[in-house]
Amino acid sequence: MASNMKTQTFITRMPDKPGAFMLATKVITKHNGNIIRVSYNKAVDFHMLFVEVRADEEALNEITKELLKIGYLENDVSESRVIVVNIKMKDEPGSLYPVLKILDRYDINISYINSNEEDGKFQNFKMGLLIENPALIKCVLDDISEIYPIDIINYAEEEPNLDNTIFYIRMGNEIQKLFNLGTDKTMEFICESNRVFQMLQDRGETPNKVFEYVLHLAKFMSRYRGENFNPDITKHQITDKITLHVIEPPCGSNTYILDNGKDLLFIDTGFAIYSDEMMSIFRTMFENFDSRNKKILITHADVDHCGLLSVIDADIYLNEKSAQSLQKQSQNLMDYREENIFCLGYSRLSRIFSNYVPPDSSRFIIIGENVPEEHRELLRIGSVSFGDLTLEVYEGSGGHLYGEMVFLCRDPWILFTGDIYVNVKGLTKERSEFNSLAPYLMTSVNVNSEFAKEMRKAVFELIPEGQESMICSGHGSIETITK
Repeated sequence: MASNMKTQTFITRMPDKPGAFMLATKVITKHNGNIIRVSYNKAVDFHMLFVEVRADEEALNEITKELLKIGYLENDVSESRVIVVNIKMKDEPGSLYPVLKILDRYDINISYINSNEEDGKFQNFKMGLLIENPALIKCVLDDISEIYPIDIINYAEEEPNLDNTIFYIRMGNEIQKLFNLGTDKTMEFICESNRVFQMLQDRGETPNKVFEYVLHLAKFMSRYRGENFNPDITKHQITDKITLHVIEPPCGSNTYILDNGKDLLFIDTGFAIYSDEMMSIFRTMFENFDSRNKKILITHADVDHCGLLSVIDADIYLNEKSAQSLQKQSQNLMDYREENIFCLGYSRLSRIFSNYVPPDSSRFIIIGENVPEEHRELLRIGSVSFGDLTLEVYEGSGGHLYGEMVFLCRDPWILFTGDIYVNVKGLTKERSEFNSLAPYLMTSVNVNSEFAKEMRKAVFELIPEGQESMICSGHGSIETITK
């Protein structure tokens, strides 16, 4: 594939008439664009169709211009109005026709219609009227009221068919308000939500369930901002000179901080959405926090573990594979998580919701040399010293994520496992609820379940028989185990 080829998802709103998609395809083909993904579901949104195209940058720009020119390109999130009305008309042939003529005159689509007979004399027609131009609402209602009694009915959630025609726009507006997103990010959210839906639809999931999970993910992350951010914070004296601080947030990874009284070593940093709250905690927890020397280790390059890498002023210690994944993020390319099609939509949604910013690669310090690109072992690739501690660095085979690492201290025995092992029993109810969302929206949190199982076993084989060890997992409380 030529290096200058790029992909772009066009969010289009096409007229509901034969040949509409053919015209869009003609535009794309004219500029040598290759359609690599198409998604449309009339039951979810009457007009919106997603087309992902691969072409060079100049061709993509020309396609954009031409789709805009013919009015197919959705480039904002202005919301059409669905007005639900009840029209009472005589129960006789042809009584509906005058209403339809009025709607046709104003170019109004009917998104929903239902009727029932009343005493054999009247018909009550309940209609959802899709009005693209809100200024027309009064005109339409006035004209109908001249011939029939009409009542305005507020939209009710128990009537899910009423606004399928503008489903994505409604959902986009809700997310836009929740996270104060700009138009571009809102349109990106709509695109990635559709990507998740399309992937899960192929596995038999329903639109309602998929989008319920997407909205639950968004609302959960938003709910715990500001004063509602209530992490569990514990402190463990692990040597005479070093203290381990543990921050377990409502969602996102644990953050571990080793403190020797002078320097700080972070292991993972959680979601970026809580960066202000976390920085406030750090400054309260550690005297002269901003001026202290700091290092960061990451167990892997998922956004829920790397959120504060661009916020904390510190060198970032990581292996080559994780560095490559983070650099891909900076270049707006698919990172190693997103190269798995089942993970792409969820990862992008997590970036949007958490306002994730990839770190500056100039702060990277690479651990390990001549590490094989592919391997099935838990390989020791180097070590990191902190005060009187030495952390051995092991790279996994990529079962959870390509580039995954664990850190082992043998004196005292402490094992930082990342998400290769998660203490499920140590999750609170709210953390367990949040951790249930990703397995559904990605189908699995692991990119290779067989490798992941092997790595979990290999991690615990690092601990000798009879040895007591502190286990610090990516999520869940600390455990002390004896093999």
